[in-house]
Parts: sequence; structure tokens; C-alpha cells
Amino acid sequence: MLLGFIGAPLLAGISFAATTTQAPPPAPTGMAATSTSAVAPAGNPTKSNPTAASAADPLETSNGVSQPEVQLRPFMLTLPRDHLLGDWLGLLPKMTDAGITPTLNYVNNIAGNPTGGKSQGLAYADNIGFALDFDLHKIVGLDGGSFLISMSQRDGTSLSQRSVGNVFSIQQVYGGQTFHLIDVAYQQKLFEDKLELSVGRIAAGDDFLVSPYNYLFMQNGFDGNPVGVFFNSPGMTAYPNATWGARVKVRPTKRTYVMVGVYNGDATIRADDSHGANMSMNGPLFVMAEAGYKYNGLPGDSQYLGNYKIGGWYDRNTFTDYTTVGTGGPVGTTQGNWGIYGMFDQVVLPFAELGANRGMGVFGSVLVSPDQSVSQMPYFFTAGVAARGIWASRPTDVAGFGAVFGQFSNDLQDAQERQQLLDPTIGVQNHESVLELTYRFNLSHGAIFVQPDLQYVIRPGGTGQINNAVVLGCQMGINF
Repeated sequence: MLLGFIGAPLLAGISFAATTTQAPPPAPTGMAATSTSAVAPAGNPTKSNPTAASAADPLETSNGVSQPEVQLRPFMLTLPRDHLLGDWLGLLPKMTDAGITPTLNYVNNIAGNPTGGKSQGLAYADNIGFALDFDLHKIVGLDGGSFLISMSQRDGTSLSQRSVGNVFSIQQVYGGQTFHLIDVAYQQKLFEDKLELSVGRIAAGDDFLVSPYNYLFMQNGFDGNPVGVFFNSPGMTAYPNATWGARVKVRPTKRTYVMVGVYNGDATIRADDSHGANMSMNGPLFVMAEAGYKYNGLPGDSQYLGNYKIGGWYDRNTFTDYTTVGTGGPVGTTQGNWGIYGMFDQVVLPFAELGANRGMGVFGSVLVSPDQSVSQMPYFFTAGVAARGIWASRPTDVAGFGAVFGQFSNDLQDAQERQQLLDPTIGVQNHESVLELTYRFNLSHGAIFVQPDLQYVIRPGGTGQINNAVVLGCQMGINF
């Protein structure tokens, strides 16, 4: 929720994050035969973009015209950027006047590892995102009402799976490589936007555990939501997957909010062959809650905008009990798991006067899922720095450096050590980390971006059996 000084710049620079995703965490080494979805979430748990949880202050377009407050939804990301095709031969303004706002964009990720990993390789993945946002005030006179329909088409392969062997996906648009129906959601704002309700086919990751700083990165450990939550909760959903759910958000003050979401946590509905159209409600229950505070960012405040969030989740899925794996007896299960998190982003260094939208900020997150008997990755951390307009001659470019670290469960490691007695090829997963350095060139007033990317993957797969990998890559995006 980096708004005002650096939020608008970063969001504008990161506008094509509308297509972010995360490949499903692989099963712990040697555990596939005995693991339930708690170990490797079924389907393609994915990640999203800034959402309605992050309602923006007015943003400035490339031509200097202010836009009204927008909802930062994952595929309806209304940002100050131009369209490559202009006004679509006059169609865009006519549709907007009628209360229908379309979005069409494309993002690809190309990555290769010249050294390290299981083998050397090159992989390509892409996402085409399309959405229609219906303003029900314009259409039927319903104040504060809107309806969102969105979908995606994905193609490509995973460098992580094919060549590197790591668990934090290198390409943020890999996962769910098929056509998906995503959002089919109704939203209602009441009491001057102090109360917000959403219901329908929605995703928890669109609203919870979100910082726009993360959307700069190509590495899926950052991009969208910090990936650690998906390793421990198969009920967690994000782009390009959604599920039946309802969310309530209350703003006690202009600087604070509290929100709670309840969702159908059935991970099987996200199978690619359902194409997002499995409308069953088989459960189990998934619940998420979050509270946030905005430091600065209101009229009259300084440029040092900060956002601070704490939250937690509960997932009633059935989980493998690692303490029973490899003992010679039956593998046990436990129903339910939970976790807590904190995250922040903070402007620390403006590069120019107020309104120039140039500066540097830092961000970070901590995720803890303390029950190591069922949590694949009980401790997960991200940290980094992002800057926009380092050079006055390139005021809209964005640069970033970040680090991801995930610690695997002690009970999981004990289970893998027991399995090693029968199969020496099984590795013991301890931790994996990734460093990423990236720079986004924004072109044609934000209608196009080109982003060279460098990643260094440390302990791919977490076992120490695979050499550290250097990954060279590039993202490119087009807003049509």
C-alpha cells in the first residue's frame, strides 16, 4: 500500500503485476508417497496483486490528470499508465462512460541458469490477463457497488522444475498454465467507504498479506504474497485461482483498517482441468484476518509513507503428521493448521520534492506457522529495498534488491532422515534462500516495461545436494 509519494510511483512502475503467480511448492524430498496436500498444496497455489485491501489515494496519470480513488484488485489494477493501443479506437472511453472498465495485459518471464542447479537450461512462461469491472452506480444507480469478472491464459515452462530444482519459483507467471476463470465477485462500499463487503469467487491473496513493493520482483518468493504461507496452507488462494468466499473490511480511522475473510479451502477446485469453473463448496474452512496502519500518506503528511500490517490464518484441511512418517507404522494426519505474520513497507529517502514521486523505500515480512509436525516451512522471511526515479532523466524506472529465506520443519527433516535409512537418495531439507537484483525500464508512459533480472539461488531444494544457481532473466509486460 505504498501510496502518495512512493506508492503511486511504485504501483505505476509495477502495474503489470496483475499477472503474478506462484508455482505450487514441491513435496519435501522423499515425502511424496506419504504426504497429503498439507505438504504440497494441491492445484496451483498462486499469488496476486495489490487488492481492495489497499485502496489507493488519487494517482496521477502520465498526462498529469488525477484519477479518483481506485481499488487495487489483482487483475483490475487501475494505475496511471498508458495503453499501447490508445483508446481502442474510441471504445475505451465509451465503455468507461457506460460503467464498464476493461483491462487487457500481457507479461512474460524468460530465465536461464548458466551455472548451478541440476542442469543448465532456459525457460519461458507468459500470462494474458483480461478483466471487466462493472460500476453498478453508473449501470443501475447502486452507490458503492461494483462487480468484477476476470480470467487468464497461461503458457510456458518452469526453470525451477526443469533445471534448477529449487522450491521458490524463479518465474512469477509460472503456475496454472491453462485458461482460468478467476474472479466473479460483487463488492459493496457503505458509510463513505468505512465498510467494504466482497462476496463471490475471490482469492484471499488478493486482499491479505499484500505489499506493492513485492510486485516489482520476478522471483515468486516475493511477488504477490510472501510465498511461505502457501507451503503451510493448502486453503490459501491467489491469482490465477479463486474460490467461494466473503470478506469484510472496516476502516475505524483514515489510517487504520481491520478485515476478515472466510473461504472455501478445498484445494482440489484449483485443478487446471477445471479451468477455474469448479463451483463446488466442499470445504474445509479457511479463515484469514489482518489489521493495518498507514504512517503518513494523508493530505498534509510528509513524504515518508509507511504501511504496517499484522495478521493470521487458520486452515481446517487435513495435514500429514511428520512425526509419524518413516517410523514403520501408519502415517498419521492432523486436522487444522494456523500461522501469523507481520509485514511493512516504509519510504526512507525521497529523491526530490513532494509530488515528484521519486524515492527509495524498504520492505519486509515475517511468517510463522509454529506447529512443525504439520508445517512444511514454519519460518519464512523477506526483506529488500526498492527505488523509483534514481536518475532524474528516468523518473519512472524502478530498481529493487531483495532476499527470501525459508526454513523447513525440524519434524520434516527428522522424517526425511528416517527415510534416508531405506533410500540414501532422499535429501534432508533444511533451508533455501534467494537474492534478486532487478531494474524495470518503463516505456511509452508505462504501456510497456522491460526488466532485466538477476537471481542467485542458495541451496536449491533446501537439501544442499544441488549447487547454488545463477539465474539470468528478463520480464516484459504490455498494457493494451
